[in-house]
Amino acid sequence: MYRAVLTVAATAALVIGGVTPAVAAPSSRLPGAPTSVQVSGSGDGAAVTWSPPRSGATPTGWRVTVSPNTNQPAHGVDRLPASARSDRFGWIRAGVTYSFSVRATTSRGTGPEVRVRYTAPRSTTVAQSLFALDGAGALVRYPASGTAAPRTVTTAGAGYTADDVGNVFVPSTDRTAILLHPAGGGAARVLATGLHLTPDLRSDVAGNLYWVDSVSGAITKLGLKGGSVTTVLPSSGTAWTVGRDGTVSAFTTTSNGGTVVTASPQGTVRTRTVAAANGTPIGYFAGLLADGKGTLYVSYRAFGGSFYYGWWSLAAGSSTLQQVDTRLAYQYSATNDSSLVLGQSAEWCAAIAEQWPPNPCVADHTVTHLWSQDASGATKDVATSGVLARPNGLWLGAADTAGDLFVDAESGLWRIPAAGGAAQRLSTAQWSRLLVI
Repeated sequence: MYRAVLTVAATAALVIGGVTPAVAAPSSRLPGAPTSVQVSGSGDGAAVTWSPPRSGATPTGWRVTVSPNTNQPAHGVDRLPASARSDRFGWIRAGVTYSFSVRATTSRGTGPEVRVRYTAPRSTTVAQSLFALDGAGALVRYPASGTAAPRTVTTAGAGYTADDVGNVFVPSTDRTAILLHPAGGGAARVLATGLHLTPDLRSDVAGNLYWVDSVSGAITKLGLKGGSVTTVLPSSGTAWTVGRDGTVSAFTTTSNGGTVVTASPQGTVRTRTVAAANGTPIGYFAGLLADGKGTLYVSYRAFGGSFYYGWWSLAAGSSTLQQVDTRLAYQYSATNDSSLVLGQSAEWCAAIAEQWPPNPCVADHTVTHLWSQDASGATKDVATSGVLARPNGLWLGAADTAGDLFVDAESGLWRIPAAGGAAQRLSTAQWSRLLVI
């Protein structure tokens, strides 16, 4: 789960920076400088386009970079095939000036770079969308604002994921191919074949796709920019997740922690043995989520009869699980780019007490708190109303960048606004695999 679905261009701008010319004519053994380099932006993304050099060796690839590269996969460096003529970067922040460079590459070396600059307008807003599967397996897209009608993307959406521009990717029925449903609508096309898929595709902000190979059990990646299929980690462990920044983590759990194997966007693999600060057992592993900054959130069900599902955070690079210090509640849970977001009930009863005769515990299930904690540990709590939490259990929803929480309650699909106040019901039907991007 991550996170992590459609970025609609709310504001667009075109800024063509001063092209940095080659200081000296390149050797004919190397490619020349790319031509017609431009950058355009919309929402929280920017797209760079170019044409081939007019001189020098024929390129065998391209190296495209962005600076500053905060939150960018692979530190903002993309290596693309020779056929590429464009590249897109997400996580572009309003008011920040970015420099993009493009240079042609060959086995003998790289040609001169051309740079362009882009500043995202401070007025830029990003409209996201909620994706969900209905009871028949159809994939439906809602606007995250909840103010417009939903649209069916495909009637066979099991195992889907999506990228930041709204393209949807779905495993084929025989699990050997990935189908691409374009953001703008139209017929689906086959993106890749000859695969061993499980019905659980995931993605990062760069648009790379990930799955567990059904034959080898390895976490596998299809680089949409590079176009190649590679093994990221040899095993998915007890559970696995992909952060929006492209960090892939496999967690093999024990009652007091476990082992986390992490692959960075650059491919560096690190293994950590993790445990709670005091080393004592925590409970039964229940679920794993990630934000876009390298933080993992691990859910454990408490020992005994309470059936309370709590959260523990594991900071990037840390080996110590820190308990997420919040109130006892029935709750819905999700992560966005920066935070763990919880919709929590007014009251709570341990499962054993709910069944205790002759006077069982009765609690108010109304979600009255929208609570969040970011990677630094800072928390926020706002009042809300209108939707009932499900009983004790791990109930995963989806959260957008603003902090709105989307949940599948027993009464249907709901949006709990980040600003608090009354929740908004989007549908009376039941939904699964919620995803916002």
